[in-house]
Amino acid sequence: MPAKKMKQFLITAMLLVSGCSNNANSTAPLPALVTPDVILSDCNNALFPIKLGASWTYFSSGGPNGDFTYTDTITEFQSGSFTLTSTFPSLTLTQKWICTPEGLVAQQLGGGTIGSISMQNMIADFTTLAVRGVSLPRELTAGQQWEYNLSMVGSVAMPGEQSQSPGTFTLTMSNLASESVTVPAGTFDAVKIQAVFNAQINIDFQGSAVPYAINGSSILWYAPGVGYIKSIENIDFSGTPFTSTTELQTYSIP
Repeated sequence: MPAKKMKQFLITAMLLVSGCSNNANSTAPLPALVTPDVILSDCNNALFPIKLGASWTYFSSGGPNGDFTYTDTITEFQSGSFTLTSTFPSLTLTQKWICTPEGLVAQQLGGGTIGSISMQNMIADFTTLAVRGVSLPRELTAGQQWEYNLSMVGSVAMPGEQSQSPGTFTLTMSNLASESVTVPAGTFDAVKIQAVFNAQINIDFQGSAVPYAINGSSILWYAPGVGYIKSIENIDFSGTPFTSTTELQTYSIP
């Protein structure tokens, strides 16, 4: 596979990342993670306001896909779960979340605040097989660490070709500190979080398994009552390094 095509991958670990689909109408089946004791109050999270119609617009620069603007919107909300829709210039990603007593858990790799894999010149359709851990804990304490993992399988299609592609995504996060951060949307007292992530995708290309790895680390800032406001990500995609910055431009929370 030409390297210039594979460089179109973009992983943004914004906190909750997670199978991945670039089809707005496809919803991967959820793992058996929702339990009967999930209640509406479990969706309360100071760092991620869960309200129907809430939206956040970001500008990202320096990544493998160049500079672009995208918008995250909560398009569905019900007791125990919600849907985050990320609208990019050339595709839309939908991501199902569930609310547990431990925190918020993304059920697919999506765009925006959790993590996204965006592919140009290819179409990806991944189904989540298993989810472990928490994307964003309900409460954070100084120095707290947590993990989020998922395994997935799906197809990667290019003109004239299609193959099954298993993959894994691992995210380890740490609560570092609180500090004041200024972005185009304003100045906020924010929580600073470090994220280390790894994605492995095996692509069957012309009869041969071709492994692709995306590794990196991020510093993310979340403002209480507002949500994700900024990240600086250092990404290594199969030996090619990138540093990207994403900042909140505008937001609306009903």
